[in-house]
Amino acid sequence: MSRRVTALVSSLLVLTLLLVAARRVPSARAATPADPVLLAAGDVGSCLKAGDEATAALLAREPNAAVAMLGDGAYPASDLPNYQQCYGPSWGAVPEIGDRIHPVTGNHEYDDSPGAVDYFDYFGDPAGPRLKGYYSYDLAGWHVIVLNANCAANVSPLAQSNPDGCDANSPQGQWLKADLAAHATPCMVAMWHEPRFFSVALPKGMDPANLQPSSDPTMNGLWKILEDAGTDVVLNGHWHVYERFPRLSLPPGQSGGPGVPDPKGMREFVVGTGGGPHHSFLLDAGGNPTRTDPNSEKRIERIYGALRLSLHPTGYDWQFLSAGTPSSGEPKAGTVLDSGSDSCSTATVPPTTQPTTATTTPDQSTTTTAPTPAATSGYWMVGADGHVYPFGAATGLGDAAPAPGADSVDIEPTPTGDGYWIVDSAGTVTARGAAPPFGSVAPGQLSAGEHVTSLSATPTGKGYWIFTNRGRVLTFGDAVHHGDMAGVTLNGAVLDSIPTATGHGYYMVASDGGIFAFGDAVFRGSMGAKVLNAPVQSLVPVPSGGGYWLVASDGGVFAFDAPFRGSMGGTRLSKPVTGMVPYGNGYLMVGEDGGIFSFSDQAFAGSLGAHPPARPIVSVAAL
Repeated sequence: MSRRVTALVSSLLVLTLLLVAARRVPSARAATPADPVLLAAGDVGSCLKAGDEATAALLAREPNAAVAMLGDGAYPASDLPNYQQCYGPSWGAVPEIGDRIHPVTGNHEYDDSPGAVDYFDYFGDPAGPRLKGYYSYDLAGWHVIVLNANCAANVSPLAQSNPDGCDANSPQGQWLKADLAAHATPCMVAMWHEPRFFSVALPKGMDPANLQPSSDPTMNGLWKILEDAGTDVVLNGHWHVYERFPRLSLPPGQSGGPGVPDPKGMREFVVGTGGGPHHSFLLDAGGNPTRTDPNSEKRIERIYGALRLSLHPTGYDWQFLSAGTPSSGEPKAGTVLDSGSDSCSTATVPPTTQPTTATTTPDQSTTTTAPTPAATSGYWMVGADGHVYPFGAATGLGDAAPAPGADSVDIEPTPTGDGYWIVDSAGTVTARGAAPPFGSVAPGQLSAGEHVTSLSATPTGKGYWIFTNRGRVLTFGDAVHHGDMAGVTLNGAVLDSIPTATGHGYYMVASDGGIFAFGDAVFRGSMGAKVLNAPVQSLVPVPSGGGYWLVASDGGVFAFDAPFRGSMGGTRLSKPVTGMVPYGNGYLMVGEDGGIFSFSDQAFAGSLGAHPPARPIVSVAAL
């Protein structure tokens, strides 16, 4: 091998001067095709082996594929010097990989750097929120979840383990529940470093001591959450071999030990074949496999390679591809050593808590239908600073900085979706795209302590209403005044408004759950005078107009003559829910951190949940 070993010592002498300059900061990820490809391998960069260079060349053959690095990115240590000197010249040197990398943190990242700080320094934004090690992203119709399995059992006693835990009720477990509830896609893949199920595989000559197959229950709690949500595939590294399992559920009692074959379980792949030193499956004195998991379907050792997943709308194909390391006797690069297909699970997202204080129609069942294609789904979020975040088919048409001393409070699209208005708390309205300007609240028109909270467009798009916290209504363009609460002392501030489909009336909702109906808006009930766990934020009418839903800042939903679609009530949220809008046959909620929770037949189009904005999200608007 022509690189690295002789250069390593001299490079370390000047490391202090090169830390910032040498750190690799990947650029924006490439777009994925309609049927995306995910390439995966872990246990990668070695200064003493050529396997990582071979797998890098294999991955570079598909410049549009996403790449998952399944942990332990560098050997002999996964600290910053080894990432720069051992991973950097192989996987890190291929632009097509760096631009689309989705890394996982492994036990070596924690063993070799306190809190895995060197890992987060090296990868930057693609590693997700700093020091967390868990995040999610989307590949066309698939949702991909990256978790951190490096809790106390999976790192050395001297290492600082994942501070957010690996139990179902840990901060990581609570995040996972919320993430799954917000991403109700039919196909999902999860990944972390240390596998739940495995056959014992070790370097030659290493004593296995008491290690038994599938004996690591660290991730049992998170496995159960994923399985209940209908996750289809789990990807791991750690053992430097390739191993495939059938769909499995946890064993009884969720202890260690082999799983239970289950068509609704998750299929696990162990792919620790990215370039690190080889492991081998154990054999007895007669050369027969020993300490092999009884459910293991395929085992390949002493081969460098990567798993290729072709992700279709309702299923996936897998191939384990040889990297063809020179002079190793491996099959040539790209040779398929294992392959197959499977369909996605039909399981649903974890059930959410239905409120007990709502007046609803007798039939509370939710009809599950195929999601509306993403091409017709989309929404905008706006932050308190007026920055607009478009998702899906929604087009970003520009931001709107609020007036001095004010915050942006609402975004409202035109009926055709080719423009939007943004209003701030002072009543200043900014029109973007094809949205025509109809004016703003005049200086001095608001009384002391009064501020604007929402804007609603007329059905024609030729006017809008502006609503204040005191229930006052101001009209612009062809909007007609149907009444307001300006002369009434309110128990809670008016926070949201929405017109009827005809435009001949509107609703206002106050923070105490009070509902005020004007014009042809029909009062169906309210939460006024009831004890609430959190303030009510928004109202959404059912598509037929025969009822409505309310949402509180804790994600609880109250249905009035409306079918209950689900809620985030009882779920620990990172930030409060700040708004809800009609979406397909149900509703879409947004949190202050930009997390999206969709309860409808409309496709999920993305969120800011893993990358919170500079200022809180204050409103969401859907196409």
